[in-house]
Amino acid sequence: MTTRHRRMSFPALLVALLLALGGTGASASDPGAARAAARKHFERGTTLYQEGHYAEAAAAFEAAYQTLANGVVLYNLGQCYEKLGDLQRAMGYYRDYLRMVPNAEDRPLVESLITRLEKRYEEERRPQVTLSSEPTGARVQVDGKARGVTPWRDRLEVGPHQLEVTREGYQPLRRDVELRPGEPLKLQLMLTPLSKSAGGIDSHLGQPRKRVWTWVAAGAAGVAAAGAVTLGLLARSDSRELLARPHERAEAQRLHDSALGRARASNVLTGTAGVALLAGTALFFFEGSF
Repeated sequence: MTTRHRRMSFPALLVALLLALGGTGASASDPGAARAAARKHFERGTTLYQEGHYAEAAAAFEAAYQTLANGVVLYNLGQCYEKLGDLQRAMGYYRDYLRMVPNAEDRPLVESLITRLEKRYEEERRPQVTLSSEPTGARVQVDGKARGVTPWRDRLEVGPHQLEVTREGYQPLRRDVELRPGEPLKLQLMLTPLSKSAGGIDSHLGQPRKRVWTWVAAGAAGVAAAGAVTLGLLARSDSRELLARPHERAEAQRLHDSALGRARASNVLTGTAGVALLAGTALFFFEGSF
């Protein structure tokens, strides 16, 4: 069977694959039954794909392949999972297709498709960082390089980074962060004005205002609250995704565990924000007495 079938429309592809199913790779014990079963699964997968039911289509194509192995089915599985946004699994099926059909005429096209998906996958893994400050308009530096002013948002590479926010008349703020794949980071920073005696001195040399620890506690409460909200929204997103449509057992378990873990982390951060807020209130009166 040639690989040109892959580029046909679905009706034509169905006919081509059914011809292939009728002539190759059938079960030694009952080739007719194997061909008939594979044909039935493939027809169902084709119909479901055309209707936009990609998860169900993938399950049907999987059944067709298990019944009678055929490289075209692997390509179709890659198409289904690409539509579902599961880029890693889609790339895996495209690579399996090329391994099963090493002399595929469309190998360069499929390899370029895999390369494109790899870039997209890496881009989606880069977490989005959002920085806001009070007051706004503070300069943002990431690892020593200017990136804009607050409110600021961009995607950064996974790994450690140093964030710095500066504004004339205020103390600079620095944060060391560790970014993980696909986990956004949102920071709300409260800038501390320089003391009056340091009004004419560069902000890096300014003295902290009297209630500096109050602001530190307030900032910690804000960061914890922002993290709690972010994780709560992510947990809700996982729950909605889990309930929106049927999933394979492994995918459903992953979504369940992710939603539960993020919900628990959100609760912890909510408690942390409450403690920091109480500490900030106590520090406000304590520092003000000096």
